[in-house]
Amino acid sequence: MIGWGKAFWKGLIIFSWVLLWAIIGALIFIFLIVSVLAGAVSMIGNPGNSTQIITQVQPIIEKYAGPILLIFIFVGVFVGVATFASVVKVISDTVIEEVKKSQMIPTLPIPPPPPMAQIQQPTKVQSDNGEKK
Repeated sequence: MIGWGKAFWKGLIIFSWVLLWAIIGALIFIFLIVSVLAGAVSMIGNPGNSTQIITQVQPIIEKYAGPILLIFIFVGVFVGVATFASVVKVISDTVIEEVKKSQMIPTLPIPPPPPMAQIQQPTKVQSDNGEKK
């Protein structure tokens, strides 16, 4: 059985992996948002007022909303799968370490099974008066 100290240590490792994948996912998300906004602003040109910006940005958003949503879904799935893969890897490494430790402990050899009992022929028993039965 794994001790509490090792369990907390492995929990910290799993938490670190989850945090790392969350940071990577957030960076990808921010990169996508910034690139979409930069593209939208560059397509607008020289806006006059805020209603003109909205009317110019709306067709761009309608055109690219589907692919952007699909990219967000793929990135989210990737980050989720990578997080669970990291958890599985840490757990399997821990199990392998524990199995290796348990194999290092010398165990007593298993005794061989007893020999097969031979079938004996019934013997005749003598009674008190000397007769054989």
